[in-house]
Amino acid sequence: MQEHIIPVKLDSISELNSLLFEVMNDGALIVDHLGIILDCNPCFHSRLGYSKDEVVGLSVTELDPPEFAIKVPSRLQQIREKGSTVFETAHYRKDGSIMPVEMNARFIDIGGKTVFFSIVRDISERKQHEKALLAKEQELESLFQHASDGIFIADLNGCYTAVNSTGCTMLGYQKDELIGKSISDLLPPKEQERLAAHKKKLLQGESEVSEWYLQKKDGHLFPVEVSARILNDGRWLAFVRDISERKRMDVALQEKERKYNALVETSTDGFWVADSQGRFIEVNDAYLERSGYTRDEFLQLRIPDIEASETSEDTKAHIEKIIREGHDRFETWHRSRNGTIWPVEVVTTFYPYNGGMFMVFCVDISERKRAQQEIAAHQKELAKLSQALQHAGEGVLITDQDGNIEYANKAFTLITGYSPDEVVGQSTSILKSETQDPSVYRDLWRTITSGKTWEGNLIDRRKDGSLFPAMLSIAPIFDEVKGISHYVSIIKDLTEFKRMEQQLLQAQKMESIGTLVGGIAHDFNNMLAAVQGNVFLAIRNLNNPDTVKEKLQSIHSLGTRAGNIVKQLLTFAKKDIVDLEVIELNSAIHDAYKLARSVIPENITQNIELCDERLNINADATQLQQVMINLSSNARDAVENCEHPVIEWRMEKYQATPAFKKLHPENDKEEFARVSVTDNGYGIKEAHLNAIFDPFFTTKEPGKGTGLGLAMVIGSIERLGGVVEVETKQGEGSAFNIYLPLVHSPVIQVEEAAVTPASGNMETILLADDEESLRTTTSEVLQGLGYTVIEARDGEEALSLYHKHQKEVALLLSDIVMPGIGGVELAQRLRRMDSKLPIILATGYDKELVTSGQAAIEGCEILTKPYSFEMLSTLIRRLIVKA
Repeated sequence: MQEHIIPVKLDSISELNSLLFEVMNDGALIVDHLGIILDCNPCFHSRLGYSKDEVVGLSVTELDPPEFAIKVPSRLQQIREKGSTVFETAHYRKDGSIMPVEMNARFIDIGGKTVFFSIVRDISERKQHEKALLAKEQELESLFQHASDGIFIADLNGCYTAVNSTGCTMLGYQKDELIGKSISDLLPPKEQERLAAHKKKLLQGESEVSEWYLQKKDGHLFPVEVSARILNDGRWLAFVRDISERKRMDVALQEKERKYNALVETSTDGFWVADSQGRFIEVNDAYLERSGYTRDEFLQLRIPDIEASETSEDTKAHIEKIIREGHDRFETWHRSRNGTIWPVEVVTTFYPYNGGMFMVFCVDISERKRAQQEIAAHQKELAKLSQALQHAGEGVLITDQDGNIEYANKAFTLITGYSPDEVVGQSTSILKSETQDPSVYRDLWRTITSGKTWEGNLIDRRKDGSLFPAMLSIAPIFDEVKGISHYVSIIKDLTEFKRMEQQLLQAQKMESIGTLVGGIAHDFNNMLAAVQGNVFLAIRNLNNPDTVKEKLQSIHSLGTRAGNIVKQLLTFAKKDIVDLEVIELNSAIHDAYKLARSVIPENITQNIELCDERLNINADATQLQQVMINLSSNARDAVENCEHPVIEWRMEKYQATPAFKKLHPENDKEEFARVSVTDNGYGIKEAHLNAIFDPFFTTKEPGKGTGLGLAMVIGSIERLGGVVEVETKQGEGSAFNIYLPLVHSPVIQVEEAAVTPASGNMETILLADDEESLRTTTSEVLQGLGYTVIEARDGEEALSLYHKHQKEVALLLSDIVMPGIGGVELAQRLRRMDSKLPIILATGYDKELVTSGQAAIEGCEILTKPYSFEMLSTLIRRLIVKA
């Protein structure tokens, strides 16, 4: 049943005003049941900045902020029900600011009218104090919760009433799990024994810092440092710090100290410690051993006593500098006990603690100084070597493993035209020419990549595209780790050498030809005598056609033999070195033997023994003939004074033996043809053996030899990849053994078919030759074959006759060498007048020598005299038909 509250009764509002309103320090407010302000005292409206008239008549909700205005109806209802109440709210001041207030309101009856009377107290200052207090409490709580140490507070019974978040995290518990626990619940069994004595000290008023092991929620033990005391109200307070990291660092520090001591004591480098005044306070055995001092002697010294390169003042200044900067590294000299000095590298650090100290490592750099001197000397040698390479007469290249150029010297630039900047980084293939057989490059790379040195001749290309012969030596450079790291190449331009070599060869050929002339003249005289004899017999037997025919055929055969001898001699006399080709050695040696016989007197017995097998080699037959002639000439001179002189040629197949390979490691072939020229002469003196192949070396009397023969022999054979060996014994003779590598390629043979004379159809041939007998004979032959012939004594007459008979002339047959206009010039002039005129040029000289390449005229053929008339008739017929 609701209690009825009887309001205080007063006679009038004015009576109330007189009693209260004027004297109150708090605001007074009278509000009707709807919340409309009926009256207020001066304190109320003045604190809000209003006049009384501005306030009376307002609803209290107009003075309250929204969050409080909304509560006004419920507050009025509360007052009706309870009769009075006290609560906090706020009012707007006239300037818009808010004034917090405490309202003490009650429900009263004034003059029979029920109203609400409130005492309104300004609590702005109180609110400010509360706010400051709350902030302080929050700050303290934050400090408590977020302290780096765990904070534990326990009641008088030792049970935890408060634990901060650090403590909870440290132990792995939630806060509510720790509240109510005691320290005994967190200690492992081995720590429980200490607890009683610890509590006793605390109860006696002592505070204590001690180390303990606590047990986490997961059972893990960890070390802590606890600072504990009992507060005035009897509660226990403890600050707990996790010292796991400190313990680990202590262990690490102890290990470092152990290692440091071990390092200092076992180090081969000297070490000592000095105070800030330079007095030694510690030293290791290594420094004592090097300096010669005992420990007691050394610890009586100061830094200036051992410093040998600085004065005392310099050392003092240096010490001050190190103290300022904290460290230094420098080289100096120390003095030992016996007065000797040695170089040291000093590494020092100054520690300013405990009065300051220097910790110094002293490294004996005697070996380093010696090494530096050696390096300096080595660098000087390298610089000298670099200059030598740079100014060497031969080109020098250094490449990496893949053949990319890393260095080129000046001579390389002079030889190739490439500057170092242009070739560094480029492949050596920029020098490669298409004229070189690719197999040579394959052999080169196979040799050097196997770690061996390759030597040989190549045709390389210059920057301007021109080709040049080069002698090349390439050697691998080895790295101790990688194996082959680079290649070094030495390049020699053989252009001038080749020119001189050709001159040398030609000079030697001329010497050989001079030797051949006598023998060939002898053969020619024999053949001429035979020709004359056959002519005499033919004339004597004109009535016997068969005998005449037989003698004429014999003359024809003698002419062919004479022609072959001349042709062979012309080929032999060529200046150019003929390209190599596969030849059958038995035939080549037999032909050389026949030619060489002409240089050997008939009183010398000559024998030849060929091989039963076909032996093919890669060579030039003419060059090989010259080699054999030179060896025969050499043998002829060797047997000059023998009673029964003998020269033997022998050829056989040879399989390389281990001894042969060891003697000639540069030649890796297995099968050879061995050609030997042996004589029974006086032999070669041992003192001359090492010089016989040198150019211009000779033991003959002046005027009897140039000393080029054997030099040409060894040069030619080595170019063929062969080897020359000499066996000799004084008084018994000598043997020159030539080893030529065999090849398995077949010999390309051109077979000449039998030629039948071809007849003409009265076509006109212009015949020009300054040799009347040959011109007349040729004219008669051509007329006999069915041609009309116009004869000219030289080129000028032939040119004049052509102008007269241009329409009739079907072919020009001309000698090349004639007075005035020669055959080549005649052919060129006639060709300009008739581009399709067939032309045949003939010469008794070597055709390459007399034409010098000028006869490269389309539709022009060149014949070497003497020529076969059967072949001439066939050629004339073919050219006329083709035209």
